[in-house]
Amino acid sequence: MKKFFILTLMILINCNEKGIPTAFSESCRLENTDKTLEVEGYLSDGGSIYCSSTSGRYECGFEFRNSPGDLDNYSANIAVGNSSNTVEELKSGYTSSDIKILDDTKEIISLSQKIKLTGKMTAFKDETSENPEKVYCYIKVTKIQRVIP
Repeated sequence: MKKFFILTLMILINCNEKGIPTAFSESCRLENTDKTLEVEGYLSDGGSIYCSSTSGRYECGFEFRNSPGDLDNYSANIAVGNSSNTVEELKSGYTSSDIKILDDTKEIISLSQKIKLTGKMTAFKDETSENPEKVYCYIKVTKIQRVIP
């Protein structure tokens, strides 16, 4: 019974999670590191998706863009699972049609749908890169919502 109560409490906390509403163009900034943001945009598989458990949870990294054709993007790391706010596990050799991302109502969303992600932002510079001033980002997604036009 105690486990059920804790699980229910965790689900309710994640469903009601709030972030700071932030425009996509303002989200990938050093000052947003460790902040929980709400950002609207589009997910893409970018041709391939890498999944791992290096962050402590098994998750897959999607490209997150302001609009479908944008080249500018950062990683949106979504937990693997079959409950709300997750992506179902991908099998080797998957195609885009095999990707099943579940929103906060546990409905499948397509990569062409505009969504709002809530999650913890991490921003950093890589001084060893060709462009040491460029800011790189990823958002650890905790909530996925459809944006209704």
